[in-house]
Amino acid sequence: MRKVSSDGDYHNYDGYAHVKSSGSNNKSVDDADMGKGIRKESNSIGGKAKSSNGDGKERRGSTSKRHSTARIKRLIRQLLIELGEDPDREGLVDTPERVAEMYAEIFSGYSMDSELDVTFSEESDVVVAREIQFYSMCEHHILPFFGKVHIAYIPDGKVFGISKLVRLVEKYAKRLQIQERMTKQIADELKDKVKGVLVVVEGDHMCMRMRGVKNNSRILTIAYRGEFENREVREQVLSLLMDSSSGARMYDI
Repeated sequence: MRKVSSDGDYHNYDGYAHVKSSGSNNKSVDDADMGKGIRKESNSIGGKAKSSNGDGKERRGSTSKRHSTARIKRLIRQLLIELGEDPDREGLVDTPERVAEMYAEIFSGYSMDSELDVTFSEESDVVVAREIQFYSMCEHHILPFFGKVHIAYIPDGKVFGISKLVRLVEKYAKRLQIQERMTKQIADELKDKVKGVLVVVEGDHMCMRMRGVKNNSRILTIAYRGEFENREVREQVLSLLMDSSSGARMYDI
């Protein structure tokens, strides 16, 4: 796994390419209520409960349902009150419901299936899918980060439809996440179905732009598996995805 930092500008890529390789309303909510009750109701967001590190695996004792939309509405209303707002004023009266519905959408990755078993027989040395857009939520501050994912893989006799790769990205992006882990998760889900896989993720982080250092730098992360452990093969494909004039530098992490 490698990490790339950039001063800001980056190269734009588009398309899908085959390339040759060399190889209660005002009721207060206490901590116990928030910590225990949030997973009990069946009207839920996100499907099954997942482990705390976002790996998508259930742990012993985990409940079968995630956040209740009804409970989230109550919690958002309580948050507005704690912020000093009036949740019954015109502009906020429907906000709890809107937020709960939004969470159902942006955190739907917890219950998504990537459907990678659907493949097509096709010969190609390397397949590169570029500019797959993603939107995610940083787990540290619950602020958005978003950008593009580039996936290159060496098929093992079969190729994936582009929609399956898009769905795979959404599976791991639509959850509380960090970019480094998302990059590895995408690569790890593909590695046993192909001869080699390389994943590059470019991300803009609102937790960096809106608060703290207020820096506009983009974060780039790379994960590679299988035949892309070969430096020559890896660098040939990376040359399609990285602009040498962008000032990006690569670091081992």
